[in-house]
Amino acid sequence: MRRMLVILMLVAIVPVRAQWDTASAIREPLLSPAIGTTLIASGSLFTYNPYLKTQAVALRDNVQSDGHIRQPFDDYLQYLPAVAPVALNLCGIKGRHSFWRLALLEGGSYLLGATVLNVAKYGLAIQRPDESTFNSFPSGHTFTAFTGAEILRREYGENYPWIAIMGYATAALVGAMRIYNNRHWAGDVLAGAGLGILCTSITYWILD
Repeated sequence: MRRMLVILMLVAIVPVRAQWDTASAIREPLLSPAIGTTLIASGSLFTYNPYLKTQAVALRDNVQSDGHIRQPFDDYLQYLPAVAPVALNLCGIKGRHSFWRLALLEGGSYLLGATVLNVAKYGLAIQRPDESTFNSFPSGHTFTAFTGAEILRREYGENYPWIAIMGYATAALVGAMRIYNNRHWAGDVLAGAGLGILCTSITYWILD
């Protein structure tokens, strides 16, 4: 249990704490891009800096030391923050934008992020901790979850802060499970989270 708490803190404490004051974050357009960029830079350091890479390996070894069985619910949970803004809008809980405007902003955020994600994954070719493939960096599951969480924050954070908090908590759990399931290094998860936040911020800046 303590291992899971350590992982959750690693993934969640920076973006969730920094985005906690959702109304303030909406008024300050540079905050989210700064957080996203910081997370991507931190993920890159954990991937390429020899000392921090050693710490990431140590974290992986510690988490995997009990030989636990992989829990696959993160494969599905990643989509919850992405689906939530559309579902809430259709249920009559309106955010900042109409349904079609929201669809454009969400589609643009995922399209931009997925393009950058796949270029990085196959261009950098970082091996996964389970040694299955060479497309570990950044984490796609974490990117998907944090993109949805940032959209939730932007659409609902001012009037429904609990929705934004739940979105980020869900995204953090997805990131934690990627490490727990030995599918990603800590740096992959941090970079995936940052990419989701940053690409959503860019999309809103262009289209909003």
